[in-house]
Amino acid sequence: MNTCPICRERLDPAAGTTHPNCATWAAPDEDTDVVLLKHQLMEMILWAERESPRTKQKEIGPSEIGAICDRRIGYRVAEVPACNIEADPWPAVVGTGLHMWLDKAINAWGVAHNSQRWRTETSLPISDFVTGTGDLFDTETGTVIDHKGAGNEVMRQVRNDGPKPEHRVQVHLYGLGYQRLGHVVNKVAVVYYPRAGWLRDCYVWVDDFKPDVAYAALNHLGDIAQDIVKHDVFANPHRWNLVPATSSNACGLCDWYNPGRDPNQGADNKGCPGK
Repeated sequence: MNTCPICRERLDPAAGTTHPNCATWAAPDEDTDVVLLKHQLMEMILWAERESPRTKQKEIGPSEIGAICDRRIGYRVAEVPACNIEADPWPAVVGTGLHMWLDKAINAWGVAHNSQRWRTETSLPISDFVTGTGDLFDTETGTVIDHKGAGNEVMRQVRNDGPKPEHRVQVHLYGLGYQRLGHVVNKVAVVYYPRAGWLRDCYVWVDDFKPDVAYAALNHLGDIAQDIVKHDVFANPHRWNLVPATSSNACGLCDWYNPGRDPNQGADNKGCPGK
């Protein structure tokens, strides 16, 4: 019986010398022992990411509501299964680790300094249909803080242009959630921590809390949901083409981007061809 030299599982000779998915993780100049160890570690990490609550979440969250593409929002609202599942999740894994470390560190600081000022991860009732988890709230100044891990390109962009539109919407939605919990909210902030570099290189953006930004986003979400019903996309999946799409460099990161799809075929319940 032939076996794959990377995962050691049974291999159909017609498939080649390795499983296609295994070969994806192997560099041409890596020997078998290196590739095997690399594959085993990656398999455990990928399994954990696939099984994480964030990955399995079906309901739309505050981080998605401000997306510039209505079709992307619509796919989430309609709970269409993701098709872009081969993308490397490592940035998201690193981001999750960053959030966990910051939450633990700030809680420990509060205990050591006998301070109740900072409220860490908090479940927020943003609307009757949308909930979220706020990263941090400063009860002394009434400031909502959202943590973001960022690569070099994102750090450059936010320094030049400020936060992405979806990040602005997200933090104002969190502000609405804290307000509904009874807190006085005055400011919102997004903090970008560089994945490469130094802590002093983090970028902090602060704005006045604007409830109208949050309400406008929620109203827009409702309009998209109504469009989905109007077009009856469940019975007529080809009508996903009628839900407006906005192409951007972020298309490749969308859960519903189908890279193998003919652009002339358009979008349906199997994904979108993107830009």
